[in-house]
Amino acid sequence: MRKVLLTPGPCMTSDTVRLASALPDLNHRDPEFLTLVQETKSRLLSVYPDTQAGWHPYLLGGSGTLAVESMISSCVPPNQSVLVLENGYYSGRIRDILKVHGITFQSIEHDWLSAWNFELIEESLKQGCFAVLGTHNETTTGRLNDISRLGKLCHQYGAYCFIDAMSSFGADPIDFTHIDVVCASANKCLHGIPGVAFVLVKDGELRESLKDIAPRSYYMNLPMYEGDQPPLTPPVPALQAFRQALREYPASGASARFDDYMSKANFVRKALLERGFQPAIPIDETSSTLTTVSLPEGHTYESWFDANREAGFILYGCKGELHNRFFQVSQMGETSLSDFEGWISAVDTILGY
Repeated sequence: MRKVLLTPGPCMTSDTVRLASALPDLNHRDPEFLTLVQETKSRLLSVYPDTQAGWHPYLLGGSGTLAVESMISSCVPPNQSVLVLENGYYSGRIRDILKVHGITFQSIEHDWLSAWNFELIEESLKQGCFAVLGTHNETTTGRLNDISRLGKLCHQYGAYCFIDAMSSFGADPIDFTHIDVVCASANKCLHGIPGVAFVLVKDGELRESLKDIAPRSYYMNLPMYEGDQPPLTPPVPALQAFRQALREYPASGASARFDDYMSKANFVRKALLERGFQPAIPIDETSSTLTTVSLPEGHTYESWFDANREAGFILYGCKGELHNRFFQVSQMGETSLSDFEGWISAVDTILGY
């Protein structure tokens, strides 16, 4: 049976993307590989018109967490303090990364169902810090945090703005005006396969200073990936798949993918609300990529997951204390409206409607 992944990564991919990962063997010292890297970077920067000029991409072999850790460990100088904004499991992971690397930080911890408190953020910024680290789409709930307001506030107080855009990059609108570094992965809204992640750094003083920051890691040191020739053996098949996914990306950019996701999201959310499911956070504060709603009465997440899996649909579980209250369905990936119509039909069968 074909299983439809309604998960926020890995996502459903096209047949052509999967086939691209099975192209003939290619050595990373071959000039053909250089062409692969250059095309991938160029297409990546065209996803959002705002990044076509003035931004530099660093391609990395690994998961999205590798990109987050590379951004943090490479871009924060020694003896500098940062502010991390937590309102979910994944922004909490940023705090854990800071601890591992011994970086001084302050954290503003919010309830996982709450938006950022900008009064507290501004009070902290008045005390001074090198950078603020936040997550755009906090996948814990699907909340789309206000990074435009954050970026403006950061620059007002002379701090850099570092954004984890893992499950929003490529679909949700992003205001890059006051962002300095952003990281994401190939296998979410860009519809590649797992194994490639990236960091985009805005040209200017921060990027120029990266080479002067003592490396905290060998593999994750961004200046080592400055050029198009990889310093270490890269995940060639995953890069080939990523290039193909970017070739298939809408020519009109992220707005087209946003429209596609929202058409699916609107259908899903309306259908779930009609059946009594309750959203974890207000729908108008939610990303186009993810819907988080209450578990149906009489089901644990495990029993709900198993019932949906038997029907051919893979759902996603919430983290921590939300695990037994909510579940998640993602609109990202190579899914169609008919896939979601099929899922809602399966939901009705499972619930005996």
